[in-house]
Amino acid sequence: MFVPRALRETTVTYSRSDLAAVLVIGAVVALWAAIAGRAFSLGVLMACEAMFVAFYLVGSVVAGFRSLAAGVLFDLPLRLLVGYCVVNTALLALAWLSPLGMVANFAILLAIAGVLFFSTRKRERHPASPASLWVVGVSAVATSLWCQDSIDPMLEDGNVVIFKPWIDGFYHAVHIRIFSESHGASSIEDFRLAGVLARPYHYGAYMLPAFVKQASALHSYAAFAGILAPVGVFFTGLAAYAFFGSLWGAWPGLTATLALLLLPDGAQQGMQNTFMSYHWLTQISPSATYGLALLAVAWLFVIQGCAEGNRVQLFVGWLVAGILILYKLHYVIASSLLLLLVPALFFRGAWGPRRRAVAAIAACATCAAALSVAQKVPGVPVIRFDGSSVGEILRLVQTFATPGSLKQAFVELTGTKLPWTSNLLFGIPYVLCATLGLFVPLLAGLLLWLRKQKPLLQVLFPLLLIANFLVMFFGLALDFSSSTPDELSHRPLMIVYFFVVSWVGGALGLALVNAQRLERFARPAVLGLAALLTAVPAFFGSGVQLLWAMPKISPVRVPTALIGVAEYLRTHGRREDVFQDSQFDRTYAIAALSERRSFVSHTMTRMPYRGETVATRTAAVDRLMSLRQQELVAGTARAYGVRWFILHRGNKVNWPPGLAERPVFEQGPFSVYEF
Repeated sequence: MFVPRALRETTVTYSRSDLAAVLVIGAVVALWAAIAGRAFSLGVLMACEAMFVAFYLVGSVVAGFRSLAAGVLFDLPLRLLVGYCVVNTALLALAWLSPLGMVANFAILLAIAGVLFFSTRKRERHPASPASLWVVGVSAVATSLWCQDSIDPMLEDGNVVIFKPWIDGFYHAVHIRIFSESHGASSIEDFRLAGVLARPYHYGAYMLPAFVKQASALHSYAAFAGILAPVGVFFTGLAAYAFFGSLWGAWPGLTATLALLLLPDGAQQGMQNTFMSYHWLTQISPSATYGLALLAVAWLFVIQGCAEGNRVQLFVGWLVAGILILYKLHYVIASSLLLLLVPALFFRGAWGPRRRAVAAIAACATCAAALSVAQKVPGVPVIRFDGSSVGEILRLVQTFATPGSLKQAFVELTGTKLPWTSNLLFGIPYVLCATLGLFVPLLAGLLLWLRKQKPLLQVLFPLLLIANFLVMFFGLALDFSSSTPDELSHRPLMIVYFFVVSWVGGALGLALVNAQRLERFARPAVLGLAALLTAVPAFFGSGVQLLWAMPKISPVRVPTALIGVAEYLRTHGRREDVFQDSQFDRTYAIAALSERRSFVSHTMTRMPYRGETVATRTAAVDRLMSLRQQELVAGTARAYGVRWFILHRGNKVNWPPGLAERPVFEQGPFSVYEF
């Protein structure tokens, strides 16, 4: 195998403690999956260990490049994140390009990772950073507590099973199944339409659980609940440390992680609006957590590149930001202007004002052009800054607030019937406090303290993110033709919370570590405080995904009989089987739990992409249900490729009694027919 000269001349460092921690992480993830799937699997354990070892090997190789690692705290957390970015993205590419399948594709990547690691000029052991090991431990514990409803997802309650995770868990499980069985682009299909190619979207986060599922026969829903959901939260803890540890030192990096993972967000501090809750969003949108972790890596290299005048770091930061498109497109749209503008203004070098002005104009033009191109990608919401939805976005936000005096005051001071001046005057403080709570005054105080101690960019960074978020939140037009009109306006609040709260935590840690009188007690105090603060996720983690404004889907209640139907399909058919539900499986529960393909499913929210195909297949199902002759019913179903048909009691079919009265399986109000 050809190995580049630069790699052969690279010295790679590693630590036995780090390797032991990597194996522990793999075991913890396997334990989460075992609890979610209610059974331990040696295959899951081996798959998790292999994946995280691959991350560490690749991350260690990348850390060996001096020009890239200069000034960066490239210890275990960052190595895992960089390794994840490289290996997982390569696995995503192979899922579309390779006919070999998920397990073979990963085996190739693991072999390459091993060859690269052992082909370096020299491998040296180095002592592990105690702070980084504490970060891994704290992140694992905090993740277990915040994700307790995902890790233990089901609760039997009479004739129904309560699924504690957000309803989108079924959607994620379907995609995990699709990618686990992938062997090239032609096999990656639209989750609503068997045999129809999937649309472009940010699928990157599904690779890790898809590989584990395929390597171990883990159930798709268990892979979602025990791997996809918690690992993303775990990565955010590593990312907070990697970012602020590189800027301010290892122990401030640790306190940044503590603030992010062990403190309540604005909604939990008393603002009572779950829609603006960071911890709620990290649970219901797993791809967002992976996106945050990679965004932190991108910003780390951009900021470090600016500080050092290092073009290699700057371009790597931009490269990671580009890869982020495959994980969370919303974050790229929200961050693209700042990622280009910050280097134009802050890159270290002999740049005069005129050159920086030209670079800033070029950054704005590049961002505008990129967004114009993105607007043409199917499924991307409308991107239009006209301030037309200021009142409407605030009206939408208040519908999720818990009834009370605070909500009533907000309703009276903002909304579509009030002028934009009133909406901004009262809306901006409300949105910031609903998101950040007490972190707002803490940020203000710490900014004053740090303004003369740290570089200007590090001090201004949280303010730049807040300003960028407010412009997007109040400036973007809502897209009422998409499934969720507010997604580009609303989702970036996670970026603001992640960086602002981590910045506050890191600054407090910096103050504590630098205090001479407290130097002897600083680190034990940090660890003791971490132990005490685990009570926060222990308390809020149970029920964190509940949303009072949507009681019908939070939590999800699925009839026990329907779960029996899904299990029948899973155990009596083949992976390639196609089913059809007479009510079009709107929650995707049958597709997720049966691990079978749907001829046509409807979605709970509007999804115009391929709407004509959905309508055509819906009409075909209606025709199938109206047929009278038994041979014609069976022949039509086979022509559509449908093997299983699930009929809900109350849905009428015109089939002859000899067929309608003889299902192959019947449970409760559900009948299953095989063609």
